[in-house]
Amino acid sequence: MKPNIDKDSKVPLHFQIYEEIKKKIESKQLLAGDMLLSESELQNLYEVSRITIRRAIQDLENEGFVKKSQGKGTIVCTPKHKYDLKRLTSFSEDITKLGEISSSIIQEFNIIKADFKVAQSLNILEGDEVYYLERIRLCGDSIVGLHEAYIRMSNEFTLDPSEFNEKTSLYDTLNKKGVQFKYADEILEAKTPDKKLKKILEMEDNIPIFYKERVMYDTSGIPIEYVKMYYRSDVYQYKVTLDVFEDK
Repeated sequence: MKPNIDKDSKVPLHFQIYEEIKKKIESKQLLAGDMLLSESELQNLYEVSRITIRRAIQDLENEGFVKKSQGKGTIVCTPKHKYDLKRLTSFSEDITKLGEISSSIIQEFNIIKADFKVAQSLNILEGDEVYYLERIRLCGDSIVGLHEAYIRMSNEFTLDPSEFNEKTSLYDTLNKKGVQFKYADEILEAKTPDKKLKKILEMEDNIPIFYKERVMYDTSGIPIEYVKMYYRSDVYQYKVTLDVFEDK
């Protein structure tokens, strides 16, 4: 790892080191699971102070590129998947666009009675029957999320457990049955996972997760699906492009 920093530049040294290591991770010169050089080795390599190295590593850790492991050193993390909040896409579509393989572990498929929240979201009566589909979502071999979907029952289509396997896309299945989605309402927030969710998502660290609620509407404005989604924040990242609002 040859240093490529300019000590005469106005750009802070810690940021130059951060950028150099970041580029090596993004270009896959450093792979997930690789160990960075120790702080003293990096200090000697770049000929800078220990404080400068620690600041660069801290910035890398804050951005999710590396992780400090007590007794081991600094480990390169699996790159976070970035998703655009302005685009309405399915989990399968998102993962496929990343060049990865999506799959699911079906936890439950059943017909249940809607509670108040589900009924309110789907604009039905509390106690009405809905389809319930719970799936653990995987990217490659890694568990990245959990989906709990409530689908409105309709005279236009039926759903059966035999239709779902590890590769099935719910939206594709509904589309083939004549359901045409138009838009969705969605909220996104950070939550602290309970013990059950941490076990399902195979999380060891006490870190928050991304929690999303989405209501999908068809072309007639009828809510078809209400889904609760839980994603690991160490592998997910969301982005949004904002336009400048000019008050005239």
